[in-house]
Amino acid sequence: MKKQKFTPAHEQHHDFTIFDLAASLPDYKLAFFLNKNLGSNLERAEDLEVTHPNSEKPDVFSFYYCEKDKGRTMFLIHEINDTNPLMQNYFLMLQGYFSKIEDKDLLNGISAIPEILNINKIKLNPGAAQSQALKKKTEFLNTILTDLEFHFIEMKRRKNEERVSLKVKEKGTIKKLY
Repeated sequence: MKKQKFTPAHEQHHDFTIFDLAASLPDYKLAFFLNKNLGSNLERAEDLEVTHPNSEKPDVFSFYYCEKDKGRTMFLIHEINDTNPLMQNYFLMLQGYFSKIEDKDLLNGISAIPEILNINKIKLNPGAAQSQALKKKTEFLNTILTDLEFHFIEMKRRKNEERVSLKVKEKGTIKKLY
């Protein structure tokens, strides 16, 4: 039997809609304005570490998320070591199905924030005709999305471990302390 090599397809993140935002705001203020204008509830969580295959240490991103409904989640991430203080780059990621009307309302809500300088919708699989820069950005986003899914699963696992579970003990096991 001939050996087959497994190569993961980049289409594994088909349920994400990604917006590239440029703003002159720090991440916490942008999250506040997005919550106010979109009616979302973005909350800060522990930082997201993204490991690149070529680098030694991972990139660290600030990480905000909110779960809108079952199966619909919104993420806002920003590289912490961003070198440009005047124009910050963010990724606003929507996981799950959002209708075209919701996308339009989302874009209107984002563009109502005066400090937003640019909004671009990113397609992960634009086709075979790609520039080299677009290929690198697509690979970078796929790496972020893979690490994001593992990070989110780990956060939910820790949250479930922190819940206190009360166990009823059997009768007759009460001990007197005196």
